[in-house]
Amino acid sequence: MGGSPIAELRLFDHHIHTRVSDGTVSLADRAKTVAVRPHGVSDHYPFRDHLRGDDDVLRYIDDAAKLGLRVGLEYDLGIAPPLLPSTKRALHYLIGSVHQVERDGKRIGYDVAGAFLKGRTGPVYSERDRFGDPDTARHILERHLDLVREGIEEIGIDIVGHPTFTPLAALGDPEAAYPVDWQERFIELCVRSDVAIEVNEAYGVPHRAFLIRARERGARFSVGSDTHFELKPLDRTARMIDEAGLSHDRFLDGRRVRSFA
Repeated sequence: MGGSPIAELRLFDHHIHTRVSDGTVSLADRAKTVAVRPHGVSDHYPFRDHLRGDDDVLRYIDDAAKLGLRVGLEYDLGIAPPLLPSTKRALHYLIGSVHQVERDGKRIGYDVAGAFLKGRTGPVYSERDRFGDPDTARHILERHLDLVREGIEEIGIDIVGHPTFTPLAALGDPEAAYPVDWQERFIELCVRSDVAIEVNEAYGVPHRAFLIRARERGARFSVGSDTHFELKPLDRTARMIDEAGLSHDRFLDGRRVRSFA
């Protein structure tokens, strides 16, 4: 494969936020940038008083569809209240993402790691000692995988958003932070149910070895800029795809491929 940028390759960008949740761009303005790169919108669910349940989601779908947009949601696994099957069927696709896990009733947030990976907090990861603890790391890995499994098997997601984004991703060596056995279980879970693994621009995950393992096992993939701002080139994603040798015909194009019960 060559080094052509994603915009030229016209791969569909599924993971884009708007002012309906925490984005800075309106639905109407997102509709204008579809000509720049094919994309949908997928705001956070739930989100404050904008996306609280089925009625809000159906209104969001209607508003976006009237503008010609494909419409998804970023379903916050482990947090989001259930949606009716009919509401989920009305979406073009459903992304499921993990943003936190719990331990002994306490929240372990991914926010600080996210800010670090996005280059917003300087060169030193402030939570390195906390998440370098092996017992804490094991808990995060198993709970993260449990939530992904729930999203796939019970909620019916089509895409796993930023799959290996956890506080462990900020430790520096993903092959050390994510044991191969854990990676294999994660990939098998996705392949078995034909759920796409997102190549995420914002966090730069998953790492190359994970993507190669997924490719070798026949996984599907999805492009996700995860942008909350204006549309920008997907340079990091293009490199990740090329370096892992991912075939473009294994990427989703804005429509679900798995059957939805």
